Amino acid sequence: MQDLKPVDEALADILKRVTPTAIETIALSDALNRTLAEPVIARTSQPPFNGSAMDGYALKSADGQSGTKLKNIGIAAAGTPFDRPLKSGECARIYTGGELPEGADSVIMQEKVTVEGDEVTLIDDVKESQNVRLKGNDFAKDQTILAPGKCLNPFDLSLIAASGHGEVAAYQKPHLHLLATGDELVQPGQPLAPGQIYASNGFGLTPLFAQAGAKVKDFGVAIDEQDKLEEKLREALKDEPEILVTTGGASVGDKDYMLPALKAIGAELDFWRIAVRPGKPLMFGRLGETLIFGLPGNPVSALVTATVFVLPALRALTGQQPAAPLLTLPLIADLPKNGPRQFYRRARLIKDSGHLSVDPILETDSAHLSSMSLCDGFIVQPAFGDAQSSGNLISFLPMPWALR
Repeated sequence: MQDLKPVDEALADILKRVTPTAIETIALSDALNRTLAEPVIARTSQPPFNGSAMDGYALKSADGQSGTKLKNIGIAAAGTPFDRPLKSGECARIYTGGELPEGADSVIMQEKVTVEGDEVTLIDDVKESQNVRLKGNDFAKDQTILAPGKCLNPFDLSLIAASGHGEVAAYQKPHLHLLATGDELVQPGQPLAPGQIYASNGFGLTPLFAQAGAKVKDFGVAIDEQDKLEEKLREALKDEPEILVTTGGASVGDKDYMLPALKAIGAELDFWRIAVRPGKPLMFGRLGETLIFGLPGNPVSALVTATVFVLPALRALTGQQPAAPLLTLPLIADLPKNGPRQFYRRARLIKDSGHLSVDPILETDSAHLSSMSLCDGFIVQPAFGDAQSSGNLISFLPMPWALR
């Protein structure tokens, strides 16, 4: 096993080769799941004035004793500033979001007064700033409200809009091209001949990479002949994508042509064979500025190695922290000891009374897709890791959809 590169070393070598994509300005309406390349600086304070948090009456807190009678001199509605300062003994009808009249420093809610004509009687005491959203309470003008590297979610977009920006600077989406190889592969929906199986890898990998921010183009399936594979590789690399991901042909069988084909077209291989389970025969290299990942063809191996090795590269390309978020959670079943390769074991998350725990799936076949559909992520077992008992804490790599 000395020729197998440890997972951490392989990831470090991959990330050394990653340079973030170029920066572009995009409309805020197109910015969901894009990564900020520059800080967002507020163009205004929020709120931009002292405003009412309630429907009620604006007044001076010095006049705010229960039983006090005040004269209502008008209406302060949202979007319509009051036209003169408020004097002692006066109040103004105000609605939620309305700007406090000059001189007012508090709002009494409408349920806490009685009204006769233009006379308003307080039936509760009022304190300074009561029911008032003070200017800049959320954020101040020229404040940095979001830092570079943030992958924007819907809440972020609302914040940016409130700060006055209709556009943001984001890293460009990296282009990722996919290519499978295998004489036995047939597209779903077509009839199967003896010895054939349906091609499934692209249907899992495309949305996995797209969810991570890539523009994915699938170049289909190449047959197991080296010259034909070289031709398809050149086609997939023609537009110089940031990443090329291949599946299949990565091992040492008589029909495994990926390694010699990549070398034949001029690719430089940084490493091949990783101390990872599943997915040992993974290749990584470059051709020009394109990073090349040669994943195994078995669907579980392809999906696991894509998660462990390709997704961190995509995150780094888009300006994010590449490290995958690991959770520390208790087991609810015993876990066997591990062998010499770091094991990404399929597992389910169990949610009970607000607590999360992990149920290991004991199926280890690298072509067993139904167990992948059942799993919510992977228990990360280090090489030669000890057996673990139910209740022990383990490291768990959740898939993005598992915590919804």
